Amino acid sequence: MTKSQAIRHCIFEDTLFATRFFFASETGQKFNVGEHHKTIAEAFDDVFEGKTRFLIINLPPRYSKTEMKKAFVKKGLALNPASKYILTSYSANLALDDSEKIRDAVTSDWYTNLFPEVVVKKDAKAKQKWYTTAGGGIYATSSCGQITGFGAGVVQTESTDIESFLNGDDVEPDDKTETPENDDPKRKFGGAIIIDDPLKVIDADSPVMRQKVIDIFEGTIRSRVNDRNTPIIVIMQRLHKDDLCGYLQREEEKYDWRVISLPAIVTDEDGNERPLYPFKHSLEELKIMREQNKYVFETQYQQNPWTSNDKLWLFTFDRKRHTGTTTYNPRMPLYVSLDFNRSPMTCSLWQIDPQRITCIDTIKMEGTTRMICMEIEKRYPHANLIITGDCSGSNLTTMSLIDNYKEVQYYFRLGEAAMQVAKTNPPLAQSRLFVNSIFERFVVIIDKDRCKPLIFDFENVKSDEDNKPIKTSRENEAQKADMLDNARYFFHRFYSHFTPINH
Repeated sequence: MTKSQAIRHCIFEDTLFATRFFFASETGQKFNVGEHHKTIAEAFDDVFEGKTRFLIINLPPRYSKTEMKKAFVKKGLALNPASKYILTSYSANLALDDSEKIRDAVTSDWYTNLFPEVVVKKDAKAKQKWYTTAGGGIYATSSCGQITGFGAGVVQTESTDIESFLNGDDVEPDDKTETPENDDPKRKFGGAIIIDDPLKVIDADSPVMRQKVIDIFEGTIRSRVNDRNTPIIVIMQRLHKDDLCGYLQREEEKYDWRVISLPAIVTDEDGNERPLYPFKHSLEELKIMREQNKYVFETQYQQNPWTSNDKLWLFTFDRKRHTGTTTYNPRMPLYVSLDFNRSPMTCSLWQIDPQRITCIDTIKMEGTTRMICMEIEKRYPHANLIITGDCSGSNLTTMSLIDNYKEVQYYFRLGEAAMQVAKTNPPLAQSRLFVNSIFERFVVIIDKDRCKPLIFDFENVKSDEDNKPIKTSRENEAQKADMLDNARYFFHRFYSHFTPINH
């Protein structure tokens, strides 16, 4: 047996070896094997052998799932050049990038020397869809995109079903090469549908976006198989109890999904904790991450999505992390976010610099628009003001014939550029995850002494089942949420000005 023959044999028999070999051949670097890589490779081996058809793998972000996925496809094409794959992700660009990298590997000298039977068609230039001369290939798209003229897998059952033909049996092999027909089931492997992170983190709390992913899966992806035995693999971090994985496990027992859940912190039978992948995170680092944001850590890293219906609306707020002493800088713009309730009128005052976002003050008072303008001027004379807030403030005031924002503009003699009020308020339900992601991704500091009303709202306003702040009673301070709304208006309007945390 030659060296090349030995490598071929090891790749066919062991997906972990295949992953390591492919990675080293492409990058010149060693693949750092973790416990979870062994588990995933064993599951992929079962898929190749026909033992597992429906597979869910949940693991933390940035734990090498993309390399494992690409290795799966490269091995599959080596086993059977006629095998077909559909790759989807929340981002079409990510799916296209994976498709391109797989094609580049398959056409490389080292791969061709090992598997000369895998030949990519000369006219296969597109990233979205390309074929081998044996009729195999890849179709890549977003998880919410359309799939036309392509099906995953190879028809292996005797059938006259016209739908199998229409669902992608659309390419005749150029060289009429027969699909390998020896006794090894892996050599008959026909391909798979691989769904990689179908939902963006920022969309996870949106019932509309979660349902859209599920509807596309049911209406499009499930039907894109050329054979009833074609595997479907879902690889993702958990984002919500009702994400695609939650739906599949709850509603689809008849499909017998095999679920592999890989938490970042593993607890043994004696209660001792250890890191799943020490190369990526130590136990101490993971504990710090858990302490900083338990909700995100439990959901995305521990694969244990919390139900947050009865929790705080701003669940990522942490007094230790997000409060402190702030200093007003008169050389920088002062962003004023207003809410014109009569009982009370409120505003929050913010500044943005390259290092952090600070709320330096809040005003909460009974009175008129002019009175709150006078208070702002008293505290921050000659400030460079930029105004935003509740869009309903553009309605006429009860005290004059001009609207609230015109009154503010005239009082401070501001130009139109300083008036940055949106035409519509951000939707309450979709706003929840957006604002929580701000506190997770950016450095936000709330002045612990001057912004107590805002801190109160952050720590007391609850969310209903639709992710909206509970505001059923104006008599209940925790249900007014006026200061919370102030912050929402500011974050949505000036998000593009923020600088992300550099990890």
